[in-house]
Amino acid sequence: MQNAKTPAGQPAVWFFDMDHTLIDNDCDVSWKKFLVRHGLAPASAMDEADRFFADYLAGHLDYDAFIRFQLAEFASRTPAEMAALARWHFVEVVRPLLYPAACRAVAAALATGAPVALLTATNEVIAAPLAADLGIPHLLATRLERRDTLFTGAMEGEYCGGTGKLAPAREFAARFGLTLDQAAYYGDSISDVPLLAAVGFPTVVNPGDKLAAEAAARAWPVVRWGLS
Repeated sequence: MQNAKTPAGQPAVWFFDMDHTLIDNDCDVSWKKFLVRHGLAPASAMDEADRFFADYLAGHLDYDAFIRFQLAEFASRTPAEMAALARWHFVEVVRPLLYPAACRAVAAALATGAPVALLTATNEVIAAPLAADLGIPHLLATRLERRDTLFTGAMEGEYCGGTGKLAPAREFAARFGLTLDQAAYYGDSISDVPLLAAVGFPTVVNPGDKLAAEAAARAWPVVRWGLS
C-alpha cells in the first residue's frame, strides 16, 4: 500500500543507518571512550574496543563477543540510569558530529509522510537520543535484555547488524503493507550490503574501498557527506 503522500516510483518507507551515515562517529567506540573518560569503565577497555572496531571495518566482527564487551556497563543498571548516560554521551560526543546533509535527508524523508526509521546495530539505549533529536519516530536497533527492571548486560533477540537488519526492516515495512522493494536505505558499511541489495532505493554514504567497489558494480548511488 503506497503512502498517499508518496509519489509512484519514490520510496514509501525510509531506513537510515546511524554510525558514519548520519554522523561522523562510531557510537560503540565513542561510548566506551566516554565511559573511560568519566571513570565509568577501565582504561584497558579501549584496546579491546579498537580491536572490535577494526574487525567491524573488515567485515568479520564476532558479534557475540562484541556484545558481551559492549554491554558490560549495562549489567544491573536501570533503564533510567542508562538513558541519562546515553543522553550525556549524545550531547557531549554525538550531536557535534551530525552531518548537515544527513539532517536534510532525514527531514526530506519525514516531509514525505512515509514511515521513517533509524535502523542501527548500535543498541537501543545509545541510539535513542539521536533518533529523538532528528525527529525520527521509529527506532530499530539491538535490543537489551532486562530482568526485574534491570539490564542484564546481554542483548535480547538477534543482533541488528549485517544480515540481522533484514528481518526487522522487512517486518517494519510489512506493518504498513509495504515491501523492501519500496524502501530506501542509507548505509555506509560493507556489512550493509545485504540490506542495500534488498531495498529498491539504496544509497551508499561515504563508502570505504570495498563498499565503493560494490556500489560501482551494482550502480548504487553514492553520496559524500561531511561536517561542513
